[in-house]
Amino acid sequence: MNAVIVGCGKVGSELARTLVNDGHNVSIIDNSQKSLDNISEDLDVMTILGNGGNLELLKEAGVDTADIFIAVSTSDEINLLSCLIAKQFSKCETIARVRNPLYSRQTDFFKAKLGLSRIINPEYIAATEIYNILQFPALSRLDVFEGTNVAISTMHITKDYRMVGKSLQQIRMDEPNIRALVCAAVRGDQVIIPSGDYVVQEGDDITMVATRSDIRAFIKAEGVQNTPAEKIMIVGGGTISYYLIEKLLERGRSVRLIEQNEQKCIEFSERFENCEVIKGDGTDRKFLNKHGISVTDAFVPLTGIDEENIVIANYARMNTKAKIVTKVTRTDMSDLIQVLSLDSVVFPKVMCADIIAQYVRARSAGAGRNVATLFRYLDNRIEIGEYKAGTDYKYLNVPFAKLNLKKNLIIAGLIRGGEFVIPSGNNMIRANDSVIVVTTDKSVQSLDDIVAKK
Repeated sequence: MNAVIVGCGKVGSELARTLVNDGHNVSIIDNSQKSLDNISEDLDVMTILGNGGNLELLKEAGVDTADIFIAVSTSDEINLLSCLIAKQFSKCETIARVRNPLYSRQTDFFKAKLGLSRIINPEYIAATEIYNILQFPALSRLDVFEGTNVAISTMHITKDYRMVGKSLQQIRMDEPNIRALVCAAVRGDQVIIPSGDYVVQEGDDITMVATRSDIRAFIKAEGVQNTPAEKIMIVGGGTISYYLIEKLLERGRSVRLIEQNEQKCIEFSERFENCEVIKGDGTDRKFLNKHGISVTDAFVPLTGIDEENIVIANYARMNTKAKIVTKVTRTDMSDLIQVLSLDSVVFPKVMCADIIAQYVRARSAGAGRNVATLFRYLDNRIEIGEYKAGTDYKYLNVPFAKLNLKKNLIIAGLIRGGEFVIPSGNNMIRANDSVIVVTTDKSVQSLDDIVAKK
């Protein structure tokens, strides 16, 4: 496929990397020569300096032959305008990143009038992820397969978990009524696709696929506290905070927002009457202590500076039992995050790139390339994809025991008629099933790719 990207920031760069690795031709437009030079050093892409709303530059980028056009610049207006222009000169599908809450309420209008295939709002996506985590404080990450009750959950194993010292096979025998499959584990620097004899140790991070109700049952069976957060303290009054506060107040949660900018304080106070807004420095430890960080159920640093978020999250980790969810924009800070053992970390830019990448894969030509959902974990070392099995899929009705599945790959579950099925050797893929595939093999981009060649 031929792809044109407007915007070479963190989202655009991450997306370009994914598309090139998937074998697509990529042109990228940005008004920063430095950003373009950086990406061209790493990737085989065509770079064009200038404004994404410039018709001549779009033509130079090959918009007339593009299969997909993706606008992820820092300007909502440029993103919408460039998509509008692209639709006039090409039959390509168009995707725009739109972050402003005012515009986000008009997504149906924009899609209909501008012919947009999809609108992506990374701040709203991040707020939803944080909200989901606050409902499951025992987890460090929770991703939900859209339109289902099936989720991927990651938990950090402490000495309090009853599973410590047990094999996965033993854990399943202990809780036969809980439908949950551990599909990935991290131990130190090792990323493992575990088998039944894998023995869980303190300090592991394990990822499982299950329904949300079974996730709750599993955590309860492990004897770990998992009460949804009722009192939440947020630092930073940005767009993510806006969407998150809206969700929390709808559920009757108590929210306290700390923000330095007086005008932002006024705006949030006027928009959210039931939110306590406090003007002050959220990086000041004495200020945080004065305003109740020690008694809050959850602490969420959402300032615009990653270093500030990490520092105050680390302080909170050492001085409170609150659930801590930290927003980090830069993807190159994962090593620092791991050293500090931060609880839950949300990367809005990566999440946005993942959603666009799954859309592109879903539109790629070829049988079985209909990925419905795609998640990347651990610096992209693990991919978890939900693939739809069409009626023409060549491995339909073949028992898994007879399929020569690739190494470092596991079928973590089937979603069939709204029901979640944990597969055994006798199970098989049927037409219209959603197949959840977990792998460290980057060549797996479709259901066709799960079987090893003879």
